Amino acid sequence: MDAPQPRTDHQHSGESHPQPITPIRSFQWVGYNAAVALLYFITAKASLLIYVSAGPASPIWLPAGLTVAALLILGRRLWPGVFLGAFLSDPMLTPTAAGVIAASSYAAGVTVQALLGATLARAYLDRQALSVIPGREWHFLFSAGPLACLMSPTIGASSRYLMGMLPAENVAQQWLGWWAGDSIGVVLIAPLLLLLWPNSQPGARPRYRLLLPLLMTTILLVAGSLTLSRLELAEARTNFSQQVKTLTELGFLTLKEKISPLYAVQSFFSASEQVTEAEFLRFNKHISNQPHIVRIDWAPRVSADRRQAFETGMREQDTGEFAISTVDQDWQKIRAPAGDDYYPVQFSTLSEDTAFNPLGLDHGQFDDRRRAINTAIRSGEATAKIINLHPSLTDMLVLFIPVLEPENSQTSDRKDVVKGFVLGIIDFRQLFLPLDLAARENQLHYRVTGFSNSGDKTLQVGALPTEIPPAWSQSIRVADQIWRLDMAIGNNAISHVVRWSFIGFSLLAGLLVSFAVLSSRAYQLASYQHHQAMHNSRELLSAIIESADDQVAAVDTEFKLTVFNPAYAEFVQQVFEMTPEVGQIIDGIPPKSGVDVEYAGEIRNNIKKALVGAAVKTSKKVTLAGQTRVFEVNYNPIISTDGTIIGATRIARDITSQRELEASLQQRLDELRRWQKTTLGRESRTLELKREVNQLLLRMGKTPRYDDRGEIL
Repeated sequence: MDAPQPRTDHQHSGESHPQPITPIRSFQWVGYNAAVALLYFITAKASLLIYVSAGPASPIWLPAGLTVAALLILGRRLWPGVFLGAFLSDPMLTPTAAGVIAASSYAAGVTVQALLGATLARAYLDRQALSVIPGREWHFLFSAGPLACLMSPTIGASSRYLMGMLPAENVAQQWLGWWAGDSIGVVLIAPLLLLLWPNSQPGARPRYRLLLPLLMTTILLVAGSLTLSRLELAEARTNFSQQVKTLTELGFLTLKEKISPLYAVQSFFSASEQVTEAEFLRFNKHISNQPHIVRIDWAPRVSADRRQAFETGMREQDTGEFAISTVDQDWQKIRAPAGDDYYPVQFSTLSEDTAFNPLGLDHGQFDDRRRAINTAIRSGEATAKIINLHPSLTDMLVLFIPVLEPENSQTSDRKDVVKGFVLGIIDFRQLFLPLDLAARENQLHYRVTGFSNSGDKTLQVGALPTEIPPAWSQSIRVADQIWRLDMAIGNNAISHVVRWSFIGFSLLAGLLVSFAVLSSRAYQLASYQHHQAMHNSRELLSAIIESADDQVAAVDTEFKLTVFNPAYAEFVQQVFEMTPEVGQIIDGIPPKSGVDVEYAGEIRNNIKKALVGAAVKTSKKVTLAGQTRVFEVNYNPIISTDGTIIGATRIARDITSQRELEASLQQRLDELRRWQKTTLGRESRTLELKREVNQLLLRMGKTPRYDDRGEIL
């Protein structure tokens, strides 16, 4: 079936034939785009609430269907509104370059998807009635839904992966959930909006009872998703206590134990008068082999008056050109400027093949390290701080453990009691890796936050979604900091099998319900158009019959009148002295007194012949109102589309004038024939006399006077 021709109203047809641009039309176009952007923003926030509550198993993304319906109803020129609404509603939108780029790529994918879906679906849509063409329901749903919806998740997921916002292991799951949510949104919401949109055609007005299946399906899918999520989360909460206990014992409380060996190095230096490099490396061999320990440094305190002697002593120990140093902007060692005291690296567990050798590097030359050292000196206890040690060692957790001089413990200047610092450089990502892996395995969210004694936040590992409050917390003390562990049940508590089974069921249910609704709508529209055509045909036929001078009447198989015109009514009034009515049985109507009874019976007999399939043509003279009238009458059967005779027609034409004219013409023709016969006899005799004259002239030896045609020579 071919699509009907679209209306010339381009706002509804979506065609590209431009109309003259006027200020009013420009304002209207801006208003439509603003409305689409606002509706997209509102429906996106509503859909995000469903996702937040139900996790990745949320069954429907409302804006996907909104955009396709808007472009089908009002035209493709509304794509700026789609782009703006998607851009503003993207959760990734932040006042940073990365946030703007991520939101722009998301909005571009949404816009391309909406344009493609509307373009593909328009081929199967009767745009006059905003109804799918009968027999094209699957084409409409598949092209606008699952096919076109490949665009937005592909563009969005790939761009976020390239920007580092989406881990590689989550790309496939994110893409599939994105595609399913968009597809379900299109197959449910787009037909719903097409039915709701007001239309000027009476027959194309929505049958609002068709909206109920779509609304109920949408509500049930959302409710089912929320219920499924609640059941899974409830089950997860029953196991939460045991999971938290296990995670705390294995992943959090052991953090302090993993750091405690560094205090053994402090005791080693406190108990030793002098430590050689070999003794330092041998003592720290086992400790430095831990995966979270990057290296261990010993940095003695060197006063300004002892700097030269210290450097000389180090060079005499065959350590090369040793000097207390700092670094330039290219991280090249340079001699440290003069100062009150220094904390150079004397020993380090770093391997010899390391690109940057920290030996001699003064930790006191860096502001952040100097502050940590001073804090440890004032408190007399270890201090932990996140520091960038080198371009290759960024965001390292450095533990500054002071080693005190016992015999000088009564000295008023705190610096004088400090022998030096044991520096434990820790990769806190490796330190928290067991906790992170255990939390992922148990589908939990966690966050570890470090606070100094002053209350400043110094560390954060992991993250909790903003919408999920912590369900459990515990704290431990590490050096001068309090580390607090917060945990919450994750949105991914629903198993993959259950989640994707529900998503597949949602998509299938949406397709089936929308197909049924669109088919019913197409059938209703086709039925209305058929009835309208029949009504128009009947009106035209009735007008023709009413305006005809011939007597037209039709009866059914029981001789009941079904239709007649005024000429027939007048005839019945004259013959039967009554006014005919629809449904009257003509076989039982007696003629009035003085009318040819035989002719009345002939009418009934001829109708009977027509009712058995015969076509009868006859003529009859009838005396009506004292005048003799001649009628030519045709009796024909009425046959339905299935070949059944359902009635008969009687069409009588008054041919009295025609017969009188024919008689007059015949009389005149007879007179002409008689005149012609007389005239032709006279001409023949004249020719015969002329021939006789010619013969007499020839006998007299003279020239003939007439030719063969009787003309004078």
